[in-house]
Amino acid sequence: MKSSPLKIAFIAPGSLLHTVKWINGLAADTNLAVTLITQHKIEDKVDDRVNIRYLPFSGGKGYILNALALNKEINRLLPDVINVHYASGYGTLALLSNIKPYILSVWGSDVYEFPFQSKLKYWLIRKSLNNAKRIASTSHAMAKQTRTLIGDRKLPIAITPFGVDLSRFNAKTEPFNSEFITVGVVKRLEYKYGIDLLIDAFAALKSHYRDIDRSFAAKLKLMIVGDGSLENELIVQCDKLNIYEDVEFVGAVNNNQVPDYIDQIDLFVVPSRIESFGVAAIEALACERPCIVANTGGLPEVVINKNTGLVCDYESAESIAQCLIWAIENPQLVVEMGKQGREDVLRKYSQQAAIDIMKKEYIAFYDDYSK
Repeated sequence: MKSSPLKIAFIAPGSLLHTVKWINGLAADTNLAVTLITQHKIEDKVDDRVNIRYLPFSGGKGYILNALALNKEINRLLPDVINVHYASGYGTLALLSNIKPYILSVWGSDVYEFPFQSKLKYWLIRKSLNNAKRIASTSHAMAKQTRTLIGDRKLPIAITPFGVDLSRFNAKTEPFNSEFITVGVVKRLEYKYGIDLLIDAFAALKSHYRDIDRSFAAKLKLMIVGDGSLENELIVQCDKLNIYEDVEFVGAVNNNQVPDYIDQIDLFVVPSRIESFGVAAIEALACERPCIVANTGGLPEVVINKNTGLVCDYESAESIAQCLIWAIENPQLVVEMGKQGREDVLRKYSQQAAIDIMKKEYIAFYDDYSK
């Protein structure tokens, strides 16, 4: 480890909140000097200690046209560590810029979706991944997926999970603290996040309890927080299932408001078809809300089945409904799961823990490639 601050070039979309969380957390460490290089407009507050360098071109073409500009920025900055984020967009840019060596952080859609959209994109991702000296993945599941794309090369893959601000995401109330029982989710309304499955499961839940106790069934509510391309389609689905009056479509909310909405949810569900890590789940766990999650991607890693939540079958509304019924019938166990969930997040997924893991990777990378 060098005596002066380690210079980090963080090449990533500045428009994303996760990018801002990373650079702000890293910049708080006096042993790191962080420069964000981006072609995206920054929308969230960035720590004053972060040096920001904008590339001249935006949009898809920027990943090609900014190659020379990125090369010049790196030669001017002479960073100790280069960390490129997203194998598809910025990974392509790094490949064309001929900057080496660097760590490539994969995020999800770049290895789960992009490569399978065409043969050209598959080839491009393989080139992008193999051009890096190391890979960083937020989950073991995504690391495994990335390995299938790399091929035979024994490329090191580090696990660098996202972290949660535990001062903001905390329990204000326990689940089941009102006359209503609210099932909920905070997610974009897109096919890959399985909101349609949750709606079907909720309809089955209502039907189950109507046959037993109609007055109790009337107390079951569904809260959907987020917007997306499927909003109208999902509203129609609720109407056809005769549950529209019991479903609240909140729409998009600022990230600062998310903890308040989680606090209104008793049973938090993440029914995704594709999920690289599970940030929504760990945010809910931090608020002592047990999670019901699909058995896919990183979700079974962040939710411990029958300990901090329940893992249901993949792409199964019936399984989600069964998990919801079990949770409603066992409220004390559910409250305890929520408490265990926060303890697990404290141990493994705090914002500081995530920064410490990433810093450790930077130091190891510098020690290996500064010689």
